[in-house]
Amino acid sequence: MPGHRIYYVPPRMVGSIENWSGKDQPDGASWLLDHAASLGLNALWFSPLGQPTSVEKISHGEMRSGSYYAQRDPFRLGDEFSAGKGAAEDLLHLKHFTQKAAEEGMRVYADLVCNHVAADHDLVAAEDKDIRDIQAEAQGALTRLYAADGSLIGMKWPAQVGDQEYFFKFKRNEDFGLRIGGPAEDPWSDVAHINYASPEARRFFIFGDSAQKGYFKQVIDWHMDAGFTDFRCDAAYLIPPDCWQSLISHAQSRKSDTVFMAETLTTETDKVADMRKATQTDAAGQTRPAFDLGMLSLYWWNFLDEWLPKHEVPRLNGMSKFGGAGAPDNHDTENTIAGAARKAFNGAAQADRHIADISLRDYAVAVLTGNSSYVQMGYEFCNEKQNHVFKGQVTPEDFTHLRKNRMGTDLDISAGMRLVNDLHESMDVKNCRVAFRDCREMADGAILRLALDYVDVDSGQVKISSVLLLNRRPEEGAVRLPEDARRALTDAGMLAADMNKNSFEINDISVFHTPLSARDGMAPAAKKTAAPRPPQR
Repeated sequence: MPGHRIYYVPPRMVGSIENWSGKDQPDGASWLLDHAASLGLNALWFSPLGQPTSVEKISHGEMRSGSYYAQRDPFRLGDEFSAGKGAAEDLLHLKHFTQKAAEEGMRVYADLVCNHVAADHDLVAAEDKDIRDIQAEAQGALTRLYAADGSLIGMKWPAQVGDQEYFFKFKRNEDFGLRIGGPAEDPWSDVAHINYASPEARRFFIFGDSAQKGYFKQVIDWHMDAGFTDFRCDAAYLIPPDCWQSLISHAQSRKSDTVFMAETLTTETDKVADMRKATQTDAAGQTRPAFDLGMLSLYWWNFLDEWLPKHEVPRLNGMSKFGGAGAPDNHDTENTIAGAARKAFNGAAQADRHIADISLRDYAVAVLTGNSSYVQMGYEFCNEKQNHVFKGQVTPEDFTHLRKNRMGTDLDISAGMRLVNDLHESMDVKNCRVAFRDCREMADGAILRLALDYVDVDSGQVKISSVLLLNRRPEEGAVRLPEDARRALTDAGMLAADMNKNSFEINDISVFHTPLSARDGMAPAAKKTAAPRPPQR
């Protein structure tokens, strides 16, 4: 495990759960599960399905509300996603869906947001009231309490029974108002940030006590009871490692194969590296990273620069058991891959073909350069509209429109994605981390060459090696594989020695790998997979 190929589902793109759970269908089938399976995917990931905030905030110069990631109540479906017949009925729909997923061998990820809650959460209102009451009682005789990091974590005041202390759950300013983070042009005013430097925040949200289980352990329990198998952890690098260790241990004490994938898409790389301090002890008594996966920054990589293979990949391999999960784009990027390509090729001859080529090329790289991968809903139809997280930005009609107007056209890359996913499955590298051996240009820059090893996490042995060859300028035609490259592939057991060297050309993307049999001393076999041609990157 895990070797997951994940379909990211923005809840507003599927709407009411009665439309996609399959519970009310005569055969009980879910079109969403069937569609994901048809692409060769084996897991789904939902952004938070709970009740989101109603607090507005500025995002990209516009007032927005209803972010999935500003949760006001994670213990019931949001009004937009509810079947409208009560929480009990919604839970029946959800359990039906996750049960069907389990029957079909499909994992289901919940999104776990532990860095903050909605600014209008009841917990925030209760703490605001406590602060006002204490200020009135203390009548100005307050002493502020600070953590070692300098953050305000509470207050102390004299009372008839001796000095009293009150510790905050949330980050606050000197005037006791909520601290608003984020850039000046995009302040995070819709959330209340949890201050894990405060003992009360750690007790209440994570560790609990004899009277009450930690809040986020309750959130985990609710989702596991509903049938979710795994968790994607939002902004994981902002939560202390010992907190994650406690949460992950709790979940895996209930279900040992629960997978935790950390969001690690950040420039705060020291915090990502620090996550390796969250550990678990496996059944054999060996210490391992508590996280199973991190998230690779493939969207920002040009397939050549050293920062990803030489720095990010080792960093993720250090903080997670299976290393990175790649993706061609994600809901936090300003553009989708197809949207950016449209701007580049709009008006050009065969623009749709070029957009599809870019999208499929980037997807193939994402799947094959990490243990796992994820892809946004609609990517299979080269969605040019980003699946942002606020109300009104996406609707179920968007996906219906994509399917109706792009299925069977040049912008439908479903079949190519299925080929890539089937190849990944056939390589059987679930229990492996990926290590980069080489990233370089060939054939005077016409070909990009990525050389990878899939290393078994238990034995430390290379299970399979692969080489990805990308035609950098396919619009200019196929590129003949240089003789030295052909000979190297043959020597590595990735290319049959009797292959006609005069006819071998790279039209698009070709993938070569050594099967396990070659490492067992059996006759080596070659595998070549081609997807529709990728344009220049």
